[in-house]
Amino acid sequence: MDNKQMRSDEKPIKWLRSSDVREMLGISDSTLQTMRINKTLPAYKLGSTWFYQEGEIFESLLAGRNIKINQA
Repeated sequence: MDNKQMRSDEKPIKWLRSSDVREMLGISDSTLQTMRINKTLPAYKLGSTWFYQEGEIFESLLAGRNIKINQA
């Protein structure tokens, strides 16, 4: 299976399996399942296999970050 696909803006989409995401984030299977159920991470199911777009994982992490604002 080719894990890259082209979108209309010509950026490749890298598809990851659950094991890739768990390793990347250093989380357990149950934590990933909870994040998927809570829609913290967008996921796509094909048959019995879950897939994740690498870019969407990064976007989700950035959307949930805490930003410290320096006050002058």
